[in-house]
Amino acid sequence: MESKEKCGIVAVYNRNANNKEILNEVFLMMNALQHRGQEGCGISFIDKNYKFNRFVTQGLVKDLFSIRELTENNLDIITLIGHIRYSTTGSDEASNLQPFVSGTIDGKKIALAHNGNVVNAYEIRTKLMEEGHTFTTTTDSEVILHHIVKTYNKTLNIEEAVSKAINEFVGAFSIVLLFDTQIIAFRDKNGFRPLVYGKKHDTFYFASEDTALKCIEVFEIEEVKPGSIVIIDEGEKKEIRVGVNNLSHCIFELVYFAKPSSTVFNESVYNFRYECGKALAKYDKDKKFDYVVPIPDSGFIAALGYSQASQVPLGTGLVRSHFTIRSFIQPKQQSRDNVVKTKFFVADEVVKDKKIVLIDDSIVRGTTMKRIVSILRKHGAKEIHLRIASPPVKYPCYFGIDFPTEKELIANEMSIPEIANYIGVDSLKYLEVEDMMNILKVNKTNFCNACFSGKYPVEIDKNKLRKDIFES
Repeated sequence: MESKEKCGIVAVYNRNANNKEILNEVFLMMNALQHRGQEGCGISFIDKNYKFNRFVTQGLVKDLFSIRELTENNLDIITLIGHIRYSTTGSDEASNLQPFVSGTIDGKKIALAHNGNVVNAYEIRTKLMEEGHTFTTTTDSEVILHHIVKTYNKTLNIEEAVSKAINEFVGAFSIVLLFDTQIIAFRDKNGFRPLVYGKKHDTFYFASEDTALKCIEVFEIEEVKPGSIVIIDEGEKKEIRVGVNNLSHCIFELVYFAKPSSTVFNESVYNFRYECGKALAKYDKDKKFDYVVPIPDSGFIAALGYSQASQVPLGTGLVRSHFTIRSFIQPKQQSRDNVVKTKFFVADEVVKDKKIVLIDDSIVRGTTMKRIVSILRKHGAKEIHLRIASPPVKYPCYFGIDFPTEKELIANEMSIPEIANYIGVDSLKYLEVEDMMNILKVNKTNFCNACFSGKYPVEIDKNKLRKDIFES
């Protein structure tokens, strides 16, 4: 799988400001969301002296929490928001690292962390610039912050400012705000991206996935509902329902992005991927293979399901090294090839002279898969039959996943037999869209599968997206 998702977010409201474990808990939460972004991260917080702080770094969560001011000071934190970022090509400058910060007309600080992608950001950005606003980043997140501050400065009412943003912005946004000493969380009306919260003692915690809360032993978890605002102030919770459109939860959260230990949109990620693997096996009832080989780590759970349903033994023919950089960020072809060679090692006992069924969650460009298959061939695989636990990715996503343009999507440019020939496998099968959607335990009409079907839940005017400006 070679796509990129943009971000994870967290927030904490610590009513008594005397919990010395808060910063450690934030580290654990953000670390649990590291899979959602690995190019940069940051936090903004108010300490017990009501001083505003912001720390960002280009790197991993461990790099952020190694900053001397965080490690050496005995910090008592009242409110905090955090962000983990996946940058797109050309937009990994430090200026684009969140949380973004602004000030209000009455002297309050406001910080924002955003997961998603707004499709009418350029239009709103243009209007704001005509009114005198200036922008220092190439993200739609900054546009949302400017819009909220503008409305607040006119009304001095943060609830109205956030409600107006929910009504005017189109697309995917799960957002946490640090406003003065309040934590404010809200989602778009379609509910594209997840956002949950829970409480332990007097402290409220928010995160993109419930796994981040469970790792700090918060187990009573609620969803920030689509089109809703949750405000934590003076230790009390207030919820405001602004409105909801047709629900459009991102199916790719279940296919790939969320941790297997998470429950997203009331669906178990683990069970979903396991059942996708079982459904794939039904396509091969008359086939005989020696081993089911997952591509680690993304194909592992689907491979378990396939193995159980087919009674073909699971073999770890590919062993992943967890101490290498990611292939898709390398600038040159030779560099990418070297990364793949150092990332995956082959267990010859599973592969050599064997008929294997290779399992992964998805194919986007197909370049990494082609290299993996080439390596398996060199190690003597007799036959390689590739099975993908999701449908072909044919269409770009405009709601927070950095899929490439249509021409870069291999399934948009080639037929399935052509893809199989390009990658170098003996056969290739994808999970059918209908079979995937039928695995969902909740209402399948509440999910967006536009990257597979081309049926977008909101109208997209490609001429107004201005990818040359926005790298969100």
